[in-house]
Amino acid sequence: MTTEGSTDVRDSTISALKLSCPSAEVLSSSMEHPFVVHEAETPPLLRESENEWSDEEILIPKAFHSSWQTKPARNNRPLLDVPGEEGLNGSGSSSLSSGTGRVPVITKTGAPSVPAKSPSRPRFEPGSSQDELMERIVAVTRERDQLRQQLRMSTTKHGSPRSNGHYRPDDRALVEELQTLRWEVRQWSERYFSGTSAKRQSRPALYSSKELFGHLTDNYAAYLKHPQDRPLLVQAYLWSKLQARIFSSFHKGCGYVWAGKLGDRKLRPLNEAIRKGVTNEEDAEEYHHWRALTANLLVPEVNGKWSPSFDAGPILKWIGKFASRIRRKLRPWATQSLRPGKEDLKTIVSAAVALDLKFKKQQADYRFVTYTGGKANQQYGYMFYDSEMEDIDDEEFEKPGRVELAVAPALERCGNANGYIYDQSFILLKSDVSRRVVRSKGAASRLPRSKNRGVATRVRSIFRL
Repeated sequence: MTTEGSTDVRDSTISALKLSCPSAEVLSSSMEHPFVVHEAETPPLLRESENEWSDEEILIPKAFHSSWQTKPARNNRPLLDVPGEEGLNGSGSSSLSSGTGRVPVITKTGAPSVPAKSPSRPRFEPGSSQDELMERIVAVTRERDQLRQQLRMSTTKHGSPRSNGHYRPDDRALVEELQTLRWEVRQWSERYFSGTSAKRQSRPALYSSKELFGHLTDNYAAYLKHPQDRPLLVQAYLWSKLQARIFSSFHKGCGYVWAGKLGDRKLRPLNEAIRKGVTNEEDAEEYHHWRALTANLLVPEVNGKWSPSFDAGPILKWIGKFASRIRRKLRPWATQSLRPGKEDLKTIVSAAVALDLKFKKQQADYRFVTYTGGKANQQYGYMFYDSEMEDIDDEEFEKPGRVELAVAPALERCGNANGYIYDQSFILLKSDVSRRVVRSKGAASRLPRSKNRGVATRVRSIFRL
């Protein structure tokens, strides 16, 4: 037991009560019967609550302190009488004007009466003892810990909400997968298109270089002749095809590759019809909610693996045909046989289809950003913006300059994970571009052709005979 003159133990006890129960603020050292408890007798949960946040509301407003009156002792316990409904109406307080007339009461022994906050908690009538108050604190602490555990289980490690119906990875995971796909495209292009060609291709080109690369840069001929910069043009071509045929659904016959024949027959026309009806923010929320819900219902995740509810055979068949068409178009400019890289190209296309499915499963709108120049299909010739683009070259430019080649598109997110605020967009991954003007090998040392140069050469060749 403590002595009457020692106040350190009493102060620590009052501090703990004030932190866990704000109604204890009315306690003061000038009370007639101070309530003193030794620290060893204090429950462990009460001592630990000094550093914990408590969700207890203010039980007794300070405005009613002056209206308390002392009632006669009952069961040897003097009580404070607080006016009920009349006092509430007279004080003008809106937070406690519930009309019930139930107001907390504090005894002179320092044991406030705490009303039940929820039906699951026990009810405490006026005049509760100190033991009942301790039981109340223990019950509230346990309930708080359970709610914290439920909140921790319902959110991811980054604080984003977790849902059983929607697969919501964080933005960092999606960006890492996109960066991995960029790396695969770059490795495949450098492996089969770097250096000089060992022999001339025996098979004729199915398409001209202007038809394939004319919309990517106006200097495509110099890129195709350059042994180190040729892979950059191939990367830009691959990303333009992946973006147009897999990630984008604005053109007829494009997008929803992961849905197979269901996408060809149903999802594409239905998505186009619903998307055209979006005119405001509310329509956008409903549209993206429908899109994410449809993707999650068609391809649910079971035991960590996707389990499509339709036949996935046509998807694999389409991936093989799409990869073969790209390989035949790029074969004339390859420095070695593309037959060993056939499976690698299929892997790249498959990864793009899987990434598009992950985008469609989110309520946020993930999309690739395409910049254009003077014409609609011209993907070069625009100004360089440091906030949305990243130059792949090490050269420094005094001015922003002009983009000569867009190697990889930028990734943009509209809306949040819960499906709101679609009028705001954020660049998650910048676009890879090149501002350097590429010149073909030996172009700088080539002399300009004079007007009579060809005639003089023919004359010299005649005299040599």
